[in-house]
Order: sequence, then C-alpha cells, then structure tokens
Amino acid sequence: MSALINLVNQIFEIEQKNTSKGDPADLGRNMERLRHHLDELGLQYHSPLHEKYTDTRTDCVASIVGDLVDASMYITKVIKPIVFQKDTAGNRTIVQKAVVIVEHRTV
Repeated sequence: MSALINLVNQIFEIEQKNTSKGDPADLGRNMERLRHHLDELGLQYHSPLHEKYTDTRTDCVASIVGDLVDASMYITKVIKPIVFQKDTAGNRTIVQKAVVIVEHRTV
C-alpha cells in the first residue's frame, strides 16, 4: 500500500506543477487517465487547497502561519493530498492525511 500512496503523491506533485506552469504538452488528459487508473485500484485523492481550516479538522496535518483565528483560517498550500481507500461497498477510509500550510485570510 505504501508504494501506491507514494505513487499518488508523485502524481499529485506533477499535477500541481502542471497547473501552476500551464499545460504545454497537454498533460491534463494523461493526468486524468492516471487518476482513473488509481480509482480502479480503489485509491482517490483530494487537495483541500483554499478550504476553511479549524483545529478540529482531522483529515489534515497543518503548519500554521501566524496566529490561529478559527473564523478565518484557510489552507493556502497543500504539500500532500488527502488519500482515500475505497472498498467494494463504496465506503472511503483515509489512508493519508493531507499535509498543509494554513494562514489567516479574509475572503
């Protein structure tokens, strides 16, 4: 399982780089295919970028920049995504928590 999670993390990093630098070689289509194959193996991942963060959130390990202000804390960078394992009944279990940077931000 750990090899598959490492594969997910590498795909996520490539996806982030591709998004931030444009899509010069039409990599988006290939990334979607890779996501589809991971899904067939029962693995899914999610980037919580720009989502609201509270200290009770259990799907992320956060480094907080500045003071913790519950009302306006947002995830500003995702180092590793949330990875889910899906069983045959469709239930999802977290097999990797996201590693994120959180900052106070007004929306």
